[in-house]
Amino acid sequence: MSLVIAGRIVPMSNDATVAANDAAVFKGKVWIGDDGRIAAVTQGASKGPPGFEKAAVVDVGTDLVVPGLIDLHSHLAYASLPLWVEPNRIVPFLHHNIWPTRPTYAADVTWPAYAFVVASPAELLAYAEVRALVGGTTCIQGSPPSNRPLDGWLARNVEDETLGGTIDRDRVRTSTLTLKPDQLGEKADQMRAGSTFIYHCAEGQPGSIVNREYKAARSAGCLQPRFVAIHCNAIDPAAFGNWTTPGATVWSPFSNLWLYGTTTDVPAAIANGLTVCIGSDWGPSGTRNALGELKVASLVASARNWSLTHIDLVRMVTANPGDVLSGSWGVPLGRLQPGALGDVTVFAAKAGADAFRTIVEATERDVRLVVVGGRAQCGMSTLMTAAGATGTSEITVAGEKRALALTRIEDRSTPWSFDSVLARMEAVRADPKGEINKARGALASWAGRLDQPEAPMRLALDMPTGIAPIGGLPKDLGQVKVPPLQPLAHDRAFFTSLTGRGFHGTLLDGLADFYRAAP
Repeated sequence: MSLVIAGRIVPMSNDATVAANDAAVFKGKVWIGDDGRIAAVTQGASKGPPGFEKAAVVDVGTDLVVPGLIDLHSHLAYASLPLWVEPNRIVPFLHHNIWPTRPTYAADVTWPAYAFVVASPAELLAYAEVRALVGGTTCIQGSPPSNRPLDGWLARNVEDETLGGTIDRDRVRTSTLTLKPDQLGEKADQMRAGSTFIYHCAEGQPGSIVNREYKAARSAGCLQPRFVAIHCNAIDPAAFGNWTTPGATVWSPFSNLWLYGTTTDVPAAIANGLTVCIGSDWGPSGTRNALGELKVASLVASARNWSLTHIDLVRMVTANPGDVLSGSWGVPLGRLQPGALGDVTVFAAKAGADAFRTIVEATERDVRLVVVGGRAQCGMSTLMTAAGATGTSEITVAGEKRALALTRIEDRSTPWSFDSVLARMEAVRADPKGEINKARGALASWAGRLDQPEAPMRLALDMPTGIAPIGGLPKDLGQVKVPPLQPLAHDRAFFTSLTGRGFHGTLLDGLADFYRAAP
């Protein structure tokens, strides 16, 4: 069904027919066709394209109509977990090979994540994607390996996206684990053939041993326009200049500060021509969505006197990652312009308010509507109804009610209530041993192939380590303890947990100031 959204348009466009530049903001409409692509963006009362006579129309008044946020670095399988610290540690970790070996890591991170991966995989994915949606995210990287790809479900999944079967799934390749020289060489060849490669690279303190990962990528010929290096906080900033035809880096400031007490030299990356994007990373050392990470980026830029404007920051979660992906997907995204994917987020805004500052300072309560491919997925019930959403259920986000169009993964015509998702996850929390054994039994009794539609869903953890996965579940499943599920939105408990923990000094304490009304 076609959809028209009217409001204050923030197109982030590079299309001269829409606006002169991506800083433009104007009263107008976004016209999304039946194919889920933007057919037109018009200003004022200008007439729209033909074929929209029966389109659903959503008028959001003075609210901002923005390209859906793109989170280019996350790990969905760990979304349910709280922030993690190694008790009694007083110095930051040097690099990413150290913290997964600490005594409490398996029990606090690996085991509870595995419990959900094994016993309630579909519910875990639903929880993680809904948490992204309520923060305005329409496209996210970090789906766990699965026998049932998530293409076309809730938010777009970078690893699984096929644009409705029009492109191959391997247009974007990723790796959490550090690759060997021959593997990097293979990725270099794949990038030359048109793929994008997103790679954890040189995550740690400047000058630490993981700096060699960046050097290895260079030696293998990976420093190409389609190379996306996550973190890069361990390299000498001057080394960005070795990237003669620059690609992109993904900045996750919260996680960097929490673990290492330092973060990516963003001005150096920009000065050397790299496209900088933002990613929320994961539950144990990250914010709950890209909207939260925007605020951390703002705090870091202010504390370090970096000349990053609000527009610059908004680009890092819209146009910048959109351009990174569009190079391989062959379609614009992260911008509201003709031909682009119809992914839109509506933020509450007062008349006359600065659009870009409003977006950076927005919280989950300010996310009014989230549309993916022309389909209204989450938002205020009145707007969801106006957008033609059906089969919705009610969820609570930061104390406010929202409507959610959640369906079953295996049958996307069947509505699925978020309450039942939470109930299933709570059942796993209450008896992880019993539920894990039940799931193992169901998998063992399956006689067919795992890629068959009726096969039990199976996930694997994409462990964020630089060496290899750190084990799985313990032999004694009675040791597995699963912490309480975290709320979908940032809340007071989250901000309280920042004080005196991690290695950010007090910088992250300022995050609470953006969420004064948090429950």
